[in-house]
Amino acid sequence: MLKNFDSLFDLMDAFPDEQTCVDHLRSIRWKDGEYCPHCGGNKIYHFSDRKTFKCGDCRQRFSIKVGTIFEDTKLPLRKWFMAIWMITNHPKGIASVTLAKDLKITQKSAWFVLHRLRHAARTMSFNAPLKGDTEADTTFVGGRERNKTLKTARAAHRAALARLLCSA
Repeated sequence: MLKNFDSLFDLMDAFPDEQTCVDHLRSIRWKDGEYCPHCGGNKIYHFSDRKTFKCGDCRQRFSIKVGTIFEDTKLPLRKWFMAIWMITNHPKGIASVTLAKDLKITQKSAWFVLHRLRHAARTMSFNAPLKGDTEADTTFVGGRERNKTLKTARAAHRAALARLLCSA
């Protein structure tokens, strides 16, 4: 179900409830088959709630969130998905107070979400080379001339970086 969402409303239509989010995370995380995050075993038992599992080898209970940035949090996956969409669609970033108001959570929880997502952005799996069609919009580098001293204004000129489109 990986697709682009033009608005938060489209995202909420695609993920109407928590179980849809769990199923989507399962399809991403276990695309090559189910495994235990504790021991790596392939013998997995499913519970009737469709959210928790048990390993047949190490006998540990776990959810799909174990070993991800969503681990040890009480926030529903739906709010995490909304936060990810909001963070990636605000070009200048988003403050924890704004995120808290938009998601109807506390500022402390919004701060926690932002830090988890920023930490995830620094990992190697997140920084893998891009595949398929990749787009980047125009941006200006260098700032306004009136904000510079005379010396730096002469040395550096404001330059526009054109749109980048790569196809692999």
